[in-house]
Amino acid sequence: MDRKLLILIAAVAMLLLAGCAGYQGPDDTGPLETETETPPEPDAEPDEPTDLPAEMPNREVIDGHLREGEAKDEMRYRNETAGDEINFAPKEMNESTLPDNEEERELIMYGRQLMANTSEEMPEHVGNELSCANCHGGGDMSTTTGMVGQDINLIPLVGTTADLPEWTGRRNRMRDTRQRLIGCFQRSMNSPGSEEGAPAYDSREIQAMEAYMQWLSEGVPTKGQPYWSHLNKPEGDEKVPVEEVNPVRGAELYLENCASCHGQDGQGIDDVGPALWGPDSFNDGAGMGRMYTSASFIREAMPYGSPHSVSDWRDVHDIAGFMNGHDRPEFPEKSQDFPSGAPEEGIYYERTQENLGYEMNPMKKKLQLAGIPTGTQELNESHIPEDVDRYDQPLRDAEVENDDE
Repeated sequence: MDRKLLILIAAVAMLLLAGCAGYQGPDDTGPLETETETPPEPDAEPDEPTDLPAEMPNREVIDGHLREGEAKDEMRYRNETAGDEINFAPKEMNESTLPDNEEERELIMYGRQLMANTSEEMPEHVGNELSCANCHGGGDMSTTTGMVGQDINLIPLVGTTADLPEWTGRRNRMRDTRQRLIGCFQRSMNSPGSEEGAPAYDSREIQAMEAYMQWLSEGVPTKGQPYWSHLNKPEGDEKVPVEEVNPVRGAELYLENCASCHGQDGQGIDDVGPALWGPDSFNDGAGMGRMYTSASFIREAMPYGSPHSVSDWRDVHDIAGFMNGHDRPEFPEKSQDFPSGAPEEGIYYERTQENLGYEMNPMKKKLQLAGIPTGTQELNESHIPEDVDRYDQPLRDAEVENDDE
């Protein structure tokens, strides 16, 4: 037989024998050995599915005790380390704190730039000389410190987006971060008086400012309102009834505490303080145009650099009354605000004036009765009448002799 043929037959026989050795018939016992590994047993039972909350989550202020009683009076909530549950944590902007995505990183940095000097960066959308930094700290003015939104002695923005979207009674609707920003343009920045009005909802500028605010709020629990956020408005005996606020006495206090930064005419001083009334200030639909809101800001933040030095509630009410007894740009959509009823502190709203029994802004009326200018004229001590206490009264029926409107 051919040698090559013999070798081939032998090889086939070996293959057949190998196949038979690996076969197990129906009577065989024992496991079939394979190279496939048996999946390991899990270490523990999987967690039970988590139920969605059946009730509205708790949205109380975190460390809210700092905004009550003695702590409120001493303004402990304007302290970076006052909290037991959460502390105010400003951060630097660098490679470690910014996201890896280059486009998102650039958007955040652009948002910071816009908010630091808004009127110069976005003149087509700003109808006055204000910037976000004027209320929220930071920016280009020599009197401000740090980055926008991280000055706890003003109105910090750290944690703001954690509580958004939110309900607003000013229009009885929900609003998100971008809508809140646009509202600031429309009112505080007086965009109706600008070339192009408020920026569009999906504009790069609004997206950048939203991104920056989100970056500031990282780490704050969702729907958690930090103790440092918002202004602490007067309550109970702290609240002076609007008709009893004395803007004439407020004029005296303004000259003593405010004019050095904002000018005797209230039009601001370059690189020191912004305009408080007149064409370069916020319009009459802005939150700062409401009595108790502006009084709270004055008490908590002014004078800048020495906050809380004017802490008496009566004093800050009277200063706020003086500031908001002046002429300022009109917000054209003001009649649509507060559909459920204008608040008592809304002294620029006709509905409030009527409810209080006045035919005009009650603070402006008292100033005019005293002969104090309500435009952009310079205020002097000679304008202050001897009988300042007279203007503690409502004076609804008193007649104004000279209306300088």
